[in-house]
Amino acid sequence: MPFPALYYAGAAVPALLLIAAAFLVLRKVPAAEFSAPGVPEYDPGEADRAAEALAEAIRCRTVSYPDVTRRDFSQWVALRRVLRERYPLSHERMIPEHTAGLSTLYKWESPEPAGEPILLCAHLDVVPAGGVWNVPPFDGHIGDGFVWGRGALDCKNVVVCLFSALESLFEGGFVPGRDIYLALGHDEELGGPEGAKQFARYFAQHGIHFSLVLDEGGFITDGAFPAGKPVADICAAEKGVMDVRLTVTAPGGHSSHPPERTAAGLLCEAVCRVGFKLRPARILPLVYDHFNTIAPLLDGTLRRYAATPRFYRKKLLARLCADERTAALVRTTVAPTLLTGGVAPNVLPPSAEANLNIRLLPGDDAEGLVSWINALTRDLGVKAEIVLNEEPSGVSDYKGAAFSALAGAVSDVFPGIPAVPGLCCGASDARHYEPFSSAVLRFSPFIVTLNELAAVHAENERVAVASLGAAVRFYRRVIERFCSPGGEQGNPGVKETGGNGI
Repeated sequence: MPFPALYYAGAAVPALLLIAAAFLVLRKVPAAEFSAPGVPEYDPGEADRAAEALAEAIRCRTVSYPDVTRRDFSQWVALRRVLRERYPLSHERMIPEHTAGLSTLYKWESPEPAGEPILLCAHLDVVPAGGVWNVPPFDGHIGDGFVWGRGALDCKNVVVCLFSALESLFEGGFVPGRDIYLALGHDEELGGPEGAKQFARYFAQHGIHFSLVLDEGGFITDGAFPAGKPVADICAAEKGVMDVRLTVTAPGGHSSHPPERTAAGLLCEAVCRVGFKLRPARILPLVYDHFNTIAPLLDGTLRRYAATPRFYRKKLLARLCADERTAALVRTTVAPTLLTGGVAPNVLPPSAEANLNIRLLPGDDAEGLVSWINALTRDLGVKAEIVLNEEPSGVSDYKGAAFSALAGAVSDVFPGIPAVPGLCCGASDARHYEPFSSAVLRFSPFIVTLNELAAVHAENERVAVASLGAAVRFYRRVIERFCSPGGEQGNPGVKETGGNGI
């Protein structure tokens, strides 16, 4: 065969292989055989009791204002009293292992521990409640099948449901096969400096390591993009959080004779430049796996993109960036949250400040973000200063026994709803406990709609009473799966116990 023919024949082989591979990739990905999720079973009486306890907890105004002089610490004391009265067995039999300010670490000791302990987490504080509410945010109103108020979803609901599950296990005579820790932080909304960070120091000093750390995180969101069907989002990592203060100065004086560039004007331009300049988007391996897992639940073209996300990286990235609900999964976000400066309508402020709240995608770093902000605003004379910096977390093992055990508990309580690994865009106390477990997972076992989810840190925060009942059962199942004497972690054969179980 002449040389040119050999050349073209050899070149055709990889081309044919590429075409064959493309055919396999481009073939229609079958949709999942998806039946409507079953209704979670729960004890209605237990749900009502949890709702009443949550309503009472909401009435305790444990607001973490950045200004310490505005915090009413008597409200945290009142909340502790509510929990002691509502859950007497838990407070009688769980040892207050360590205290850090108003944060408490409880321990349920196993008589014969056969494995590393588990750590269950929640926080007692809430953010301020501004805006217009249908009901007053601290009345703890129960109506229309919901508990309303600040903290209903973030996260006094978790506090109440954890205690409800523990109380029922004490009532039923459950004996754990490993130690159980319960960490209740009082300042998570401020980054946990006096609570979770001090617990972490205690764990380091005593060499404590956990088989599971479970904190608040992803929900079971009904109708979430892009699946359109409910999935349990168990987050294996979380984004970092930064606060950057922008400061600018300019001559003050009477507003009737303003200079060409005022402090307020310069600050507004700086905020707009940074806010309108999107950071580069990229898909993390964890996010790849998230969409690959839910691919069979998607429709049409998006199912094909998600089933082979690395092949369709650009198209999948474009779809995710186009929706604000998923854009935060693929880029570092910058949100202006505080603007201060003037003292009167007719006075030019000599200085003005803005706070940028930044959520960092793993792989981005604080110094790089500040350099980027300085490059955008240098000609305006703006000073950028880091006020808070919590780096992005690592990625926990979402293919191991701990994740499987949580997925099993989801299957037990929420039939037909798959558990998938995810990335948490918000911050939690869990990031402080990373050195002490390979399974630091973030999941809030509450079924919520997109409207209900949007009320977190906003107006009309609420949680369904029925969802509280299912969450109590979920936490009980988690404890049973991990801590039943003689049972293996994640063993689906472990039977339910507890006085109120169904």
